[in-house]
Amino acid sequence: MNEYKKITLDNGLRLVLVPKASTEVLTTMIMFGVGSRYESESNAGISHVLEHMFFKGTEKRPTGLAISAFVDSIGGEYNAFTGKEYTGYYVKATPKHLDDSLDFLSDILLDSKFDPIELEKEKNVILEEINMYEDMPMEMVENYFEKSIFGKNALGRDIIGYRDTVKKTTAEDLIKYRNSHYTSKNAVIVLAGNFSEYSEEEIIQRITDHFKFSQETLVKAENIVVNQKKAYFLKKKDIEQSNLVIGMRTVPCNHPDHYKLLLLAIVLGGSASSRMFEEIREKRGLAYAVRSSVTNYTESGALITKAGVPHDKVVEAIRAIINEYKKVTEELISEEELNKAKEFINGKTLIKFEDSEELAYHYLIDEIVCHKMMTPSEIIKLLRSFTPKDLMIVAQKYFKNDNLGLAYIGRIELGKEISQLLKI
Repeated sequence: MNEYKKITLDNGLRLVLVPKASTEVLTTMIMFGVGSRYESESNAGISHVLEHMFFKGTEKRPTGLAISAFVDSIGGEYNAFTGKEYTGYYVKATPKHLDDSLDFLSDILLDSKFDPIELEKEKNVILEEINMYEDMPMEMVENYFEKSIFGKNALGRDIIGYRDTVKKTTAEDLIKYRNSHYTSKNAVIVLAGNFSEYSEEEIIQRITDHFKFSQETLVKAENIVVNQKKAYFLKKKDIEQSNLVIGMRTVPCNHPDHYKLLLLAIVLGGSASSRMFEEIREKRGLAYAVRSSVTNYTESGALITKAGVPHDKVVEAIRAIINEYKKVTEELISEEELNKAKEFINGKTLIKFEDSEELAYHYLIDEIVCHKMMTPSEIIKLLRSFTPKDLMIVAQKYFKNDNLGLAYIGRIELGKEISQLLKI
């Protein structure tokens, strides 16, 4: 499996080199430790607006079309993404275009024009994006779950922000926000793939030449106080299917229990042969899609199960999901079932990290959110070490009545009975 090398440059910018000689592709990705949790109620969504505006024109490439045309001309791909604790940008191209990739990324991040006319257009695009997500209850219900467990703070707020805060964002706001957060000490660059034609010294020199960010001190995010009470977010809406997320608060990804919870989520609902899939879909016919997963932030995390069910089967589905949670606290998972889950995640990990983009993203999240880097081979080795007893202990630790949360969108009016249903 792939190893890596981390280098901190003189200006504080971190560089991570992840060689993969078996590919003819090189992903150049830069990530900043800033996202929606760094915002306030008054500028909610500005991280996402800024991400959009980096692709609307620079002095060198004055229009969005010119930006797209440049990447097309090198046969590459580019994209960006905003999270709650990070924002990332990347170019995926052949190794000979490393300089082009670096030039492109530094150009949009350092020399974007933030034209007010283009900003007004893009704000309308983002407002339509908000409308789109609100028409996607399977997406929104997970956001509602995070509102329930994190409460009224930056982690509980949607990444995309509010309509009114998006509308009032100005070019000056964007420039000020960029200058505060897009600093060298808050940036990490990963080169993942085949860069064997370049020496380490050549890569460092190219990075140093292209990325001349401010060296100001990092702006810290507010401390998040996680809601410690049983939490619900219930929304009645006239839609065709009720959507549920049921889960519990857990731990950040640098916690010793993180990978135990990840493996437990695979056993519960990570595959088409998992417990939730077998019970909720195959035996009861309650859902087309049901899946368990883990989410992690710097200070907290969650293990959830998400499902779309008929309106008149909501209570049955909640009880069935809770019952599967209860089982893993009371009975040891068999060695056979655990080994199947280990093989599943082993195969998925190997397949995923064949992609240089996935490799780059993995190391960046490890550095910025987890503050602890692990190679794919180290992760697989750790997962293979866990026993059925390890998973029972971690389930008993977090699967508790006062640690549960639920989010619901659907036609049925759910009220006081929810408190009775959420019992392990």
